[in-house]
Amino acid sequence: MYHQFYSNMWMGDYLHPVCDYRSSGCAIYCNQASTYNTLAKKTICFTRVLKNYYNETEFFIKLDDDALVDRDYIFGLMDKYKGYDKPLYISEFSTYHNSQPLLDGTRYGNGKFYMFNRKLLDCIAPGIDYLGPRNEDAIFGAMVRLGCGENVKRVPQDNSKVWHREYISKNKRIDMVVLRNH
Repeated sequence: MYHQFYSNMWMGDYLHPVCDYRSSGCAIYCNQASTYNTLAKKTICFTRVLKNYYNETEFFIKLDDDALVDRDYIFGLMDKYKGYDKPLYISEFSTYHNSQPLLDGTRYGNGKFYMFNRKLLDCIAPGIDYLGPRNEDAIFGAMVRLGCGENVKRVPQDNSKVWHREYISKNKRIDMVVLRNH
């Protein structure tokens, strides 16, 4: 899957895919036995890697491999929040309501896209251990809540700039399942 999705993308020095195992083009690899039910472990792993090894990087984006985001939108967010002195978390937010004490009440970004700054990684708490039902995005939100508290600027994403698998709006339809590499 990795090769098929990324083979026609220009990654440059700024895009580092998180892969399931060591592979050509993967600077970060986690969770060698990746399944849908082990995504929480992968999220904790990549958060630890980013926190400990990417100290010179100001912005980070988590994007599903079946999602697209408008590049100019990202550049605009980077320009607007460059040098921002507080933890920054950009996404479409939900609140987790569940009997899992670690996650209950956690505000988290949806899975298709979230963007955050280095200040968020500086305070995030990736040392959690979670064995409950799969929700890797709520896990990330819990790490933010436990480490940063409420000292986080949460910015709602512009949903007209982020598309996930199938996008239908303003009489435009993009079905990412049928997109082909050219």
